[in-house]
Amino acid sequence: MTKPEKNLIRLKHRGSRAASQSEKHQTSTEQAELAAYIPPYLRQFVTPYHGEFCFTRMYHFRLLAQLMMEGFLPIATREVMLPKLHKERCVIRLPDDLHISKSVRKKARKFTLTVNREFDKVVEACQRQHGSRCWLYPDLVQVFRELHSAGSVRAMLIPTQQGGTAPNARFKITARAECPVRLYSIEVWDEATGDLVAGELGYTVGSIYTSLTGFSAQSNAGSVQLAALGRLLCSLGFNMWDLGMDMEYKQSLGSRLISRREFVNHVHTVRSTKGHLMLPPNSAVLNCRELIDQELSRETLLHQQTSLAANNVVDSSKNTVQATDSDKERMEQANGTHSPPALELQGGSPEPERKKSKQRY
Repeated sequence: MTKPEKNLIRLKHRGSRAASQSEKHQTSTEQAELAAYIPPYLRQFVTPYHGEFCFTRMYHFRLLAQLMMEGFLPIATREVMLPKLHKERCVIRLPDDLHISKSVRKKARKFTLTVNREFDKVVEACQRQHGSRCWLYPDLVQVFRELHSAGSVRAMLIPTQQGGTAPNARFKITARAECPVRLYSIEVWDEATGDLVAGELGYTVGSIYTSLTGFSAQSNAGSVQLAALGRLLCSLGFNMWDLGMDMEYKQSLGSRLISRREFVNHVHTVRSTKGHLMLPPNSAVLNCRELIDQELSRETLLHQQTSLAANNVVDSSKNTVQATDSDKERMEQANGTHSPPALELQGGSPEPERKKSKQRY
């Protein structure tokens, strides 16, 4: 080997080492930035992992509700939950930014929309459509099912200690409070055939609705589902539709990107001050064209909820899972050294094997 060749090999090795060190530094920086958004009471359960992802091996519906209330979008890989906090979040400000095309409106008359009718069928359809890219693994689906079946889980806003350097430190919680978190299945039906042709899973925190994942099994059904859902959210007073990761079809609905800091600050602002809005009960069958045209007013939709609750058909406001005073005290102690029994880890939390995979959200 000639001397120039040896020098070239040395330069390549140096470049490789420098690149490796740069990647490690970047990963460390990303983890530190992400860790700043994890409240102290959750740090014993959730750990920064890679990029925008944290990880935990703990599957519990109350932990899920707390993560949602803090702005994390819960997805999973095998045996590990990966709460995600996007650097940039794709959102639609409601009602002003929502855009619905004339062609979608014209095609909407043949479809109807329901809420919470077919949770399991929506999950199965999402898994079938997204295949190997679908993050709806059994453990996560079971926790979603528990949260969905509860109707409402009251996540706890834990009083924060004075000081702190977190990006959202200005939102100090001085008194214990609660925030209802509700998980929904949205279904769209072909009115003529009765077939389930589109749908999604989503959840509400305050005046924010977050879409998790969805499916479409018929031409135009997915577009109609999104348009009808968007108008439904507007009619009910929601001020933000959180769509997770940016994608072209979301942009066509009027979405824009906001920073991680802006999104989390908005979540923390509305989760206890802007009302705890709900979607209609699972006995209501709503025509998608009427929803898009907003022929069903907010008062009408709210009257449906009240009437059905009075008839003991559905009352999500009463079907809640609420923490006891003892649970609340233990959650507050998690700011220090104690671990609340309601959120005890089973075994350790070894770091999962890192896999780079494409996630829908």
